[in-house]
Amino acid sequence: MRGFIALITVFIIISIALLISLGFALLSISEIDMGFKKTQSSQAYFLANLCAEQALMELKENIDYLGNETINIDNGNCQTLQIEGRWIIKTIGNQQNNIKKMRISISQVNPKMIISSWQEVADF
Repeated sequence: MRGFIALITVFIIISIALLISLGFALLSISEIDMGFKKTQSSQAYFLANLCAEQALMELKENIDYLGNETINIDNGNCQTLQIEGRWIIKTIGNQQNNIKKMRISISQVNPKMIISSWQEVADF
């Protein structure tokens, strides 16, 4: 009888240890997934800024620059939409379906470029 109780006790302890280990494993997988999504979101943000910088350089060189460009990098891309009104630049960064959008307003291009606002937006 004592051997049976000892065997059941060991089985219960092993089951509890297994459940705790499984919980830590699932938590670790969740943390890795969140970190991966954060990385992709950051990459989309940097891609949107890449197109914004490119558009600013193009606008500085050519005051009639219209936008409508796409830059592809690795698994992502950024797009500069058509320049609106008096120099409003809108860009979209896309890293594996993680989307970031930037809106840049410029008040003066020459002789010195003056940027009125540069902000990440939820939508245009």
